[in-house]
Amino acid sequence: MWLQNFSLAVVLALTVTKAVAEPPPRIEDFRSTLSRAELEDAHAARTRSLASEAYLWGLPAFLHFRQTTEIKHARRMMAPDEEPFGGWVLLRDLATPQDKNNVMPNVDTLYGASYLLLDKQGPAVVSVPAVKNRYYSVAFHDAYFNTFAVVGTRTTNGDAATVLILPPDWKAAVPQGFTNVVRAPTNSVAVFQRIFTRDEADVPAVRKIQNEIRLSSLARWQSGELGFAKVETPEFDAVVPIRETRDPFAFFEIVNRHTCSNRPASDYLALVTAFEQVGLGPCASLPSVDRLRAAIGYGAAEARLALDAAIATRAVRNGWIVPDKATGRASPDYLNRAVVQITQIASFSSDEAMYFVGRSDERGLPLHGQSTYTLTFASDELPPVDPRAFWSVTMYDAATNLLVQNPIQRYILRPTTPGLEKSPDGSLTLYFSNELPGAAPRGNWLPAPVGEFIVVLRTYLPSEAIQTGSWFPPGIKLMR
Repeated sequence: MWLQNFSLAVVLALTVTKAVAEPPPRIEDFRSTLSRAELEDAHAARTRSLASEAYLWGLPAFLHFRQTTEIKHARRMMAPDEEPFGGWVLLRDLATPQDKNNVMPNVDTLYGASYLLLDKQGPAVVSVPAVKNRYYSVAFHDAYFNTFAVVGTRTTNGDAATVLILPPDWKAAVPQGFTNVVRAPTNSVAVFQRIFTRDEADVPAVRKIQNEIRLSSLARWQSGELGFAKVETPEFDAVVPIRETRDPFAFFEIVNRHTCSNRPASDYLALVTAFEQVGLGPCASLPSVDRLRAAIGYGAAEARLALDAAIATRAVRNGWIVPDKATGRASPDYLNRAVVQITQIASFSSDEAMYFVGRSDERGLPLHGQSTYTLTFASDELPPVDPRAFWSVTMYDAATNLLVQNPIQRYILRPTTPGLEKSPDGSLTLYFSNELPGAAPRGNWLPAPVGEFIVVLRTYLPSEAIQTGSWFPPGIKLMR
């Protein structure tokens, strides 16, 4: 069916292209009567155009649904007797090159993930312990991966806290005893915890904090218990792994269903109303007419091309991809929202963290492990982050976006790296190459693969200078 629809889509595209190539009439020379064939052509063309936009708009919701099914599967394996949603999936060890499931993993924090279904589970409570000696965060993302709340170092100053998360349509009074209350924009919510981990010796202390970050339904919390009652969620039982989805109609069926129970912000009302007219968007039913399905397939293909083009042409400065300042926030620019989620899913908003991806040197040429490069921060130009947080530089293989195996098992550099040395003038130079450069302090060397590589500069609790772009990392220089 997909191949048949794709063939029809090609025919439709050629028809539309031919029509566009002809000189259009004057604006005033409209026609009030069209043949049935012309009306069908017009509807198919409109469907194709709207499908392209609906694909980009709906991509974050698709990714959110996909992760929801994956968290349910993981929780069923880990704790088969517990309700999957509301329970934590905790990564208890730092990432290594053996981890192949997540691209560009950080080696700064231990992670935890949970998903909530507030329409079925009711209000939820998150409690965090006092964490004074390290950065940590528990971030809440809506069904489109927009960050709507963060509990952690920035918002609690490291103090213990209890926060009530209300469903979007909650109309009852807030129970007594809760001073920190957040209303979620959608029923489906993703929750991610990150806790700074200095090194392997620090892991046991971080695991203890992980165990003390708790989620519970309001009902159980009020009764002195923890956890969530079991609910029926067959919609998240994927028969075919969603990561293997190639069919655009399967994509749109998921988006239509997931956005139906997680209505988009009113800012998108006009947009989703247009989508619904061709069977796309919240609660809509896909058309059954072959020609319209072909138009949807072609529109999805156009969207993928637009997405690839947007990724390939992201703004670059000093060899670093310029971060999108709207990352983690709702935005009318749904193309860039799609780019952010496909490349950095569930990223923080800029007040919590900003990441700089370096794919080339200052000349614009790809980074290669057979050469030696330096990244030098002047004494007054080190990444300006909140003293309660940190910055780091991580090395990845460009072909896989995974960590690089190396003899000294070093995948990251940050100010606390043992043996890191500053120059006499206070500047700091980092070295990137496959083999230790003769002139480099061993503590300043980040081993690279033999082929092309990328580096990521992460800044947690970035200063206003980083957020506004008045501070930007210097270019990576070719040494030899």
